[in-house]
This record gives sequence, structure tokens and C-alpha cells, in this order.
Amino acid sequence: MTRTSAFRAAAFAAVGAFVLMSVPANAETYTKEHLAAARAAIEASHVTEGFDNVLVAVADRTKDNFIRSNPSFSTQIEAATNKVALELAARRVEIDRQVQQFWAAKFSQAELQDIAKFYTSPVGQKLVKETNGIAAASVQAIQVYQAGLSQDMVAKVREELKKQGLPF
Repeated sequence: MTRTSAFRAAAFAAVGAFVLMSVPANAETYTKEHLAAARAAIEASHVTEGFDNVLVAVADRTKDNFIRSNPSFSTQIEAATNKVALELAARRVEIDRQVQQFWAAKFSQAELQDIAKFYTSPVGQKLVKETNGIAAASVQAIQVYQAGLSQDMVAKVREELKKQGLPF
């Protein structure tokens, strides 16, 4: 998994956790049209695109765990894991429904239609295309900023403590 796809998977996992916490258990019911508008906005914005990687990642970790403890059965473990993964793939629609409910709770049907319209426009498509690169560059920039800030903080605190005659 590349650094960008790992970042993206982590971001989508965080969004998924947020979605699950944000939608009340007794979620409001929305019209078919409202949910269709939510689905269109979600698809146009590609925000759930990385969700497909979740099952693959879970299957890979499961295979690795079983193979580590029983390497001589790697062929059987691989086959069993693939079989179960295919069975569990049908559960993907659960998260889609939850995300649609979340979007429907946050946006009116008209707003969702506007969002879908934006993301299908040339500038919306460019935003979708460039978001991963921008996010990765932003994460890198904040890491560099944090490291520099940390070095400066330690040096200046040490300097202040030395001014007070303390042995730092």
C-alpha cells in the first residue's frame, strides 16, 4: 500500500467512524429522492471510493495473522480467507446506506443536487483528482512545521531555564 493510499484509507476509516458516531441509532427516514440525491453527491465527490479497500485490507491482515501462526497451511488459509471475503463483500452496502443517511441528515435534497452538480463540473472533477495530492502535501507540511516548532520550543525553553540559573 502506498503512502498516499494508506493516508486515504486512514482518512476514510476516520470518516467511517465519524459517520457511525454521527448518525443516531433512530436515524430519520428520508425520501427515496433525498437519498438518491445523497448517493449522487457521494458518487460525484468520490468520498467513499476508498471504502472498497477496507475489506481487502482486513482480508490481508487476516491472512497474514493466520499464516504467521500456521505457515504450512498458507494455501488453505488464502483460499478460506478469499471465500469469506467474497461472502462479506455484500456488507459493503451497509456503509453506503449509513453514509447516505449521514449526508441526507446534513444537507437538503436541493443542496445535495448542487453538490453533485459541482462535483460533476470541470472544477469539481479537478478537485476530486487533486485532493489526494493536496492532502498528502498538507500532511507533510504540517509534519515539517511541527518538527521545526518542536525544536524551537525545546531550544527556547532551555534558554529560559538557563536564564533562571537552572542546569538545562
